[in-house]
Amino acid sequence: MAGLVGIAVAILGNETAQRFGRVGSVVSALALVALAASQELFTFGLALAVVEIASALVLYDAAFAAIAQTVGAGRARRAITQITLFGGFASTIFWPLTHVLLQSMDWRSVYLAFAAIQVLVCLPIHVFAIGRPLVEASGADKAGEPVRPDEPPTLPRELHLQAMAWLVTSFCLSGFVFSAINVHWVSALEQTGVTAATAVAAGALMGPAQVGIRLLDMVIGPRVHPLMTAAIAAGLLLLALAVLMLSGASPVGVAAFAIFFGLGQGLTSIVRGTVPLALFGRAGYGARLGKIAAIRLVVTSVAPFVFAMAVGISPWIAFGAAAALSALSLAALLFVPRQGPDCRA
Repeated sequence: MAGLVGIAVAILGNETAQRFGRVGSVVSALALVALAASQELFTFGLALAVVEIASALVLYDAAFAAIAQTVGAGRARRAITQITLFGGFASTIFWPLTHVLLQSMDWRSVYLAFAAIQVLVCLPIHVFAIGRPLVEASGADKAGEPVRPDEPPTLPRELHLQAMAWLVTSFCLSGFVFSAINVHWVSALEQTGVTAATAVAAGALMGPAQVGIRLLDMVIGPRVHPLMTAAIAAGLLLLALAVLMLSGASPVGVAAFAIFFGLGQGLTSIVRGTVPLALFGRAGYGARLGKIAAIRLVVTSVAPFVFAMAVGISPWIAFGAAAALSALSLAALLFVPRQGPDCRA
């Protein structure tokens, strides 16, 4: 369901995506209230499904499509990096915040608190802070940069299917790992003997790492092909897991794991939007991004359950499997065709 909504949002125009963002904030709040009110597994599962649907309306994929339509392909990479820059502090703020809240209230009250944030913080931003598109129907934006609706893709059309297949494979594999570990970060590390407080403290390092790598990408990213950035992101994820396992989950190893994991995740959020734009161009970008997101969401939605079962057997088996998937994600990028000119910010 979330994937189907993601396609719809990506295909629709910028203004519609903005309206959906407003609806998404309201739906997100209602879904969190439903989670708090759930008294049985079935209703809890339904509420989680609504949360996933709402996420397709308010998170990165819909925003990237709107950005490309708003500023054009030439400036989209920098704009995408800028918007992900603000998201980099999510783990820094919400891991400790969630931990603190759980010390003073039950999990239902925490969901209600997050629902209030959706209504009091996120909804006003969608209503008042998001302006109208800069790209006009006349074929030029308000800054004077020519806009060509029929911009040619950077890859020949006959290579599109091959490129999409390998790109989706890589994004799904890395997305599986990120989704699994983000959900089970604390519990999986506790199974290795790490205390919850240590895991949470290390998790707070993810945010600064994400922000730092995104700032670096703003400086040197335009000189690096997005596919290379994607390879670096996959390599950092693999490095994070290797460090964790080789260190035996020591405090220093866990901290290094969090930093490398945050660096990889910070770049991955960017390349999800910039690589398809670089390979295929802006024509049909929203629909293509929606299709990629739909497949990735299906895969990542099962990741926490599969990872939890693996952790139940052995946390080291779970982390080892995650490392293998990360290596396969990196390998898949090697098969993506690289013909055509670079797409630079």
